[in-house]
Amino acid sequence: MNIGEAARKLGVDPAALCPASAEPRFTEVWERMRQGPPCSACGQPSRTSGVVHDPVHGPRWLDRRRDCFLATPAILRQPLSQAVMNIREAAAEVGLRAVLHTDEDGWQDELRG
Repeated sequence: MNIGEAARKLGVDPAALCPASAEPRFTEVWERMRQGPPCSACGQPSRTSGVVHDPVHGPRWLDRRRDCFLATPAILRQPLSQAVMNIREAAAEVGLRAVLHTDEDGWQDELRG
């Protein structure tokens, strides 16, 4: 799910979130996470920060603690098999041996690059 869907699933009101840059740089996100803002959903110390783009309120920070983050998993932008193939190719290009374990088959497969 995308970050807007995550906010909706967690019942977070975008109006209650802090304003953010539309496209924050990594350093902005890292600095926010270092500040340890409270989770937008439960109020406990958060571990992740991202920006939700609300059509009414504009870009806002969505901070999530570990459990709230895990309850709202991101959708891979590509199938896992494609991601594994990309990692294997990148490892081969730089001369690394890659051993990748996936859960597609119940953590049974060991893919070697």
